[in-house]
Amino acid sequence: MFQGHLNLVLHMSANSKKSMGWSGVLVLLGLVALFGGQDWLVVLIPAAMLVWYGASPALRSGRN
Repeated sequence: MFQGHLNLVLHMSANSKKSMGWSGVLVLLGLVALFGGQDWLVVLIPAAMLVWYGASPALRSGRN
């Protein structure tokens, strides 16, 4: 069952792997904000902005 998914991940390009990683970080920060409450937003909003702007060059570096 997981063999096909593992095969897909192993054959992804480096740019795809980077964008998937940054997307995972943003989802994780969103979950922390959802369950952490308002006190965490002071830390999470700047962190999410840094991740977003830090990941943008990796997301735009594809050939197409």
